Amino acid sequence: MLKSVGVQWALAGHSERRVIYGETDDYINSQCVKLIEEGMSVMLCIGESLAEFEQDLAGSVCAVQLKKGLKGIAKEDLDKVAIAYEPVWAIGTGKVAT
Repeated sequence: MLKSVGVQWALAGHSERRVIYGETDDYINSQCVKLIEEGMSVMLCIGESLAEFEQDLAGSVCAVQLKKGLKGIAKEDLDKVAIAYEPVWAIGTGKVAT
């Protein structure tokens, strides 16, 4: 449906959806795979919570989200994926993501 109205890109893994709707890495991966199968591109959002950031876990959290988000996506389809670093704590807190 989205592609039929000209949409070429979609977000998956937005931090607010992860938090509010409980979207898991596996669910987000299924979205990524489906979008690519349907001929669209996907922006995979990854990022840690404030607690994870304060525990210096940002790198490991993002690595897991990236690995799980890209699972099953063929190497030749990676040009259809963009990665957005979007930490949960950076939204509305006044803190700057670096």
